[in-house]
Amino acid sequence: LRLAVAASAVAAAVASATVRVAFAAASLDLALSSTAVAFPLAAAAVGFALSATSLAFALAAASLGLAVAATSFRLALTAAFLRLAVAASAVAAAVASATVRVAFAAASLDLALSSTAVAFPLAAAAVG
Repeated sequence: LRLAVAASAVAAAVASATVRVAFAAASLDLALSSTAVAFPLAAAAVGFALSATSLAFALAAASLGLAVAATSFRLALTAAFLRLAVAASAVAAAVASATVRVAFAAASLDLALSSTAVAFPLAAAAVG
């Protein structure tokens, strides 16, 4: 009976050790599997982060390009409006100058006619 109990205890210890070794191997296998999955996931996450960063930089560069283009367009519009204003001022000055010349010519003609109107009676009086 003692031998049977001892043999049973040895068998239970061997079975327990076998279960422990099998459990440890399964745990190690699971740990290695999860590590093997974790590394590609981490690499994918890093790749995604790098892609997102590249996209963010590209979008920022595009936004900056649009801002520069908009500023250039505004400057071009401002220059065009300035040219139009200068041209309008030049036209207004030319019109004003022509108006002054016409008014001066009319005043000169009026003065000439007035002096002629005075001159003819004086000449007639002198002849008379």
